[in-house]
Parts: sequence; C-alpha cells; structure tokens
Amino acid sequence: MKIHEAIKWILDRGVRTGPYGLDRINFLLEELGNPQHDYVCVLIGGTNGKGSVTAITEAILLHCEDYICGSFTSPHLVDLRERIKIQGRPMTDKLWIEGTQAIQEVAGLMGKEASIGPASFFEVMTALGFWGFRAAEIDIAIVEVGLGGRFDSTNACSPEVSVITNIGTDHQEFLGNGKQAIAQEKLGIIRKKRPLVTGETAPEILAEFEAACKKAGSQLVMASPAERFQVVESRPDGHLIRMPDHEEPVFMALPGEHQLANLAIALELIAQLRKNGFAITEEAVRMGIAAVKWPGRLQWLPGTPPLLLDGAHNAEGLETLVTYLRDFPPPAPLNIIFGALKDKPFVEMAEKLSAFGHRLCFVPPACSRTMTRDFFSTTPMADKWQWFDTFPAALAACQADCGCILVTGSLYLISDALKEVNRQ
Repeated sequence: MKIHEAIKWILDRGVRTGPYGLDRINFLLEELGNPQHDYVCVLIGGTNGKGSVTAITEAILLHCEDYICGSFTSPHLVDLRERIKIQGRPMTDKLWIEGTQAIQEVAGLMGKEASIGPASFFEVMTALGFWGFRAAEIDIAIVEVGLGGRFDSTNACSPEVSVITNIGTDHQEFLGNGKQAIAQEKLGIIRKKRPLVTGETAPEILAEFEAACKKAGSQLVMASPAERFQVVESRPDGHLIRMPDHEEPVFMALPGEHQLANLAIALELIAQLRKNGFAITEEAVRMGIAAVKWPGRLQWLPGTPPLLLDGAHNAEGLETLVTYLRDFPPPAPLNIIFGALKDKPFVEMAEKLSAFGHRLCFVPPACSRTMTRDFFSTTPMADKWQWFDTFPAALAACQADCGCILVTGSLYLISDALKEVNRQ
C-alpha cells in the first residue's frame, strides 16, 4: 500500500449520518487492542477555540524534554496528515500505512456485521490517531473533539483532564436547540473524579457545568486570564504578555482578543497536568507560548496586497473576527472573499461582514453542504455580494484597487486559499 492509497481509502469511508453512538469506535479500538489506554489523554471540546487551546498546549509540551507528545485535530487545511502529529510533526507515512492496514482488517468485519455497521471517516481517523500514538510510544495525547462530545468518537479515550472551551450555537441540528442542550452534549466528555477546565462565563451554562461536575465528583476549574498573565500590549499580529515571576514579557503570535481566553484555558490545563505529576517547567511554558502557530485563524500572509485568513465558520467565530477588524482596521480598501455552508447563519454573517468590505465576493466552499448558485440568488446576499465559482477567480477580481484581502468563513475556503497561495 502507498500513502495515497491509504488516504484515499480513509476519505472514502464517508460521513456517519446516524445512528450516533460509541459502539463502532469501541469495537474498532477493542480489536486494535485499545491503544487509547496506553498513554495519558487530554480531551478538548467546545464550540470555538478548541484547536487553539490544543495548539498552545502542544507547543508547551514540545518544550518538555521528558515527554513525547501526540496531537489529534480536525479539520485539516491542506493535507489530511495534518490531523495526527507526533512531536509537532505529521505522523510518518510508514505509520499511516501500517495503521490503515490494521484498521482495514477490522473495518471488513464491521461492514459484515449489521448490528455494528461500517466505520465512518472520522471513526477511522480517530482509531488511526490512537493506534499511531501507541506505535510512536508517546507519553501524552492532546485530543480535539470533532463534534459535540458525548457521541464523538474521540470520547472513547479516558482523559486525565477534560476541557470545554465555551458553548456556542453551532451544529444545533446534531446537538439540540439552544446552548443548554448543546452544553449537555459536550459535557459528555467529563470523567468521574477528574477535572473539567473551562473558559465559559455565561451563568446559565456554568450552572449546567456545575451540576454535571457535582454528579461526577469532578472539580470544575475556571480559567481566568487575569490570574495567569498580564497583557502588556495587543497588536494586529498577536499579544505581548508578562507571566508571573518573570520580568521579561513573551510574545504570542495568535492575534485576536479571544486568544487570550484560549491561552488562559491552556495554562489552566497545564496546571492540572502538573498536579497529576507532569514536570512542566515555566521555561517550557514561555518557550511554547512564543513558538505556537495555528494556521487559518487570523493569519496574515504577506504580499501585494496582503491576505488575512480567518476560519470564522459560525456566528460566534464571526463575532471574534468583527471585534478584531474594529480593534485593528486592515489597510483600506478591504476586499472580502467569503464562503459559508448552507447549515450556517450565512445571511447574518454576510451582513456583518459587508459593513467592512469595499468589494464583496462569495465563493461556495468545496463541500457537500455548500450552496448552489441558484440557491444563492434567492438569498438577500445576492443584492450585495458577487458570486464566483472558484477561489482563484474571486482572488483575481479582488487584487485590483485593494489595500488588503480578507478571506473568511468556512475552513474549506481557507484551505482553498492556502493551496492557491502555495501554488503561486
């Protein structure tokens, strides 16, 4: 088997449409020898920010010489292999191939058993990540939840610490109507007598967290930026912060006010790992903060004109982008390339973006849930936004009479932008 054959087989698994549960992933992992139990796991859920918290935590652990760290994230931007990393690098093709072959054997059994059913794409990816971590003999895995929590395949692990960054209104068609229903689904990642770290601040949601933690005998740990660091200066490209007991500040190249909340969550998570015996030095924390990168989230790409990429794919994500645009107005005129899926509040998102844009271009993301041109023409967006079939066409139209180009919305569109930039 070649690596491209392994990737194609995984991509061909398709998306699970129901019934939802952990039976398939548990069967798959059981047949693989339950690799997820051979190392410490941290499980990171939430509506927004879980990828950033994962990236910050990983960057810190990579500066701890005593530990080998793995990370599992989703979605990928350019290459599927971005999702599984060992020591900050994509897992080797050798392990991808060997792991896929092992999973293929189990998947063959599952497909023949009606009571179980075939494994989905994300279930296979999760199993491959857990298998690869064991094969690489890692010490700790930082695992990002895909969707929800209770029935997400990543929840098959047994986390030492669970994290729920915040609760938003995304994916209500799967998780239930309203933040409280969504919170209950995400709270499914709590484990008995093990801490839950959160950056959530809404009193009615915290009441749900407190009730769930009390029932599980778990500590609810609130992350507070003010208790962990002092902001010296916020800039368009990130934040200069000062840590306790350190006179010299450190720069974190993750722009946007929301990243301060994510940093506080990651530092609280590190504190919990220390309580569990992990020797994580203050120097590793500082070096990790200085080194962290998270592509596609308020990412500036130099050029004439410069590009600002941000995967603001839901209502809450767009609010953080709007706050950033107000705090740090980009070079004018600002041309905007926007793409969103049909199951997102795209009309409201487009209306908020239009207040900042000189030229407004809409590109349908490459996804089965994208909208057609005919559907687009029936929406209020058609009055202000111009349709383009492809990202390169929209980019070409935006490059004239422009101080900056903002590319935002679906991460599928951000992926197209990065691929196009890499080709140039």
